[in-house]
Amino acid sequence: MPYTDLKLDLAKNVLTSFAQALLPVTGSSMFPCMQPGDLLEIRRSDCPIQIGDVVVFDRHGRLVVHRVVGRTGDLLITRGDRLRYPDAPVPPAAILGCVTAIERRGRRIAPHLTFWCRLVSTVLRHTEFGTRVALYSVRMVRT
Repeated sequence: MPYTDLKLDLAKNVLTSFAQALLPVTGSSMFPCMQPGDLLEIRRSDCPIQIGDVVVFDRHGRLVVHRVVGRTGDLLITRGDRLRYPDAPVPPAAILGCVTAIERRGRRIAPHLTFWCRLVSTVLRHTEFGTRVALYSVRMVRT
């Protein structure tokens, strides 16, 4: 079994068995709200999912953490804060859980899209160079 499949199965089993998990952020699609190296507190969600919630789902064998930006019928429309286009619709049954908190440098942060995060993510949607500079800056601050 490949390593990525093992990680995905382990995350699914932990969420199913214990109803919560801590997982590290590895990508940049939710930058700046979520930064590489942040720890996400994820809880299995048995309550209705609202627009604005950050959800975790399996897409093509990878865990994806994106914000719910709309609905079409019973399907959820999600998108990374920094991405221009939404994902393919996600059935509610595919949702593994919701992000309830972000841990960054010992502080707990709510996963809400603040004015600052909204502004920066909108700018970064249109410039890959700007994203690289911002991510480099974050890495330099963490080290």
